[in-house]
Amino acid sequence: MLELLPTVLPRLLQALPATLIYWFVPSVLALILGTLLCIARVGRKGVIYWVCTVVISFFRGTPGIVQLYLVFFGLPKLFALIGADIEDWQAGAFFIIATTLNLSCFVCEALRGGYLAVDRGQIETGLSLGYNRWQNFVHVIAPQTLRVSLLNLKNLEIAVMKDTSIAYVIGAACILGTAKTIISAQYGVGQLAILGIAGVCYFVLCAVLEAAFGAASHRLARHERKAVA
Repeated sequence: MLELLPTVLPRLLQALPATLIYWFVPSVLALILGTLLCIARVGRKGVIYWVCTVVISFFRGTPGIVQLYLVFFGLPKLFALIGADIEDWQAGAFFIIATTLNLSCFVCEALRGGYLAVDRGQIETGLSLGYNRWQNFVHVIAPQTLRVSLLNLKNLEIAVMKDTSIAYVIGAACILGTAKTIISAQYGVGQLAILGIAGVCYFVLCAVLEAAFGAASHRLARHERKAVA
């Protein structure tokens, strides 16, 4: 492995920006969409609740790679029905869409669990301190919901980082896809070493995420103590 490192690692790092984009963009979009889904689920009212429940059940209950293929092959056909041509979209765009839809449903359930775990008495305490409903949400409900949900969110984000490796199955650039290209060019010579180097790259990225969420957890805890004090 060490003798291949100087030649393989720089090529794998060329795919790092794309890999980070495939993680970051769905993460941001899924947090927004997942929050909206969570609001609909917590409300438990009307048709919207049931539609969201069915959609969430589908995305949580089917393999991510199947969803990726459905988006990659199905979305162009769906757009064609309204006269739009998206055949020239880059493969990475389809990966981002599929990952966003999948992750949103898991984020929704993580946030919903966190919200339901918040002590109702603390919500009333915030109102008794003179907070209006918006201030109570920002200073009391949201920090506690995030703190309770943070472990699940961390696990989801780490899973998404690892799942960027399947982007190569639709031709999108990623670290694993680049590793497979190198292996093919070398007719399989050094395959295990190249895959091992790619694995270390993903391990480092996940370790950084782990540390970042640990720091975020401490900041949320401090914010919560200040809000209650």
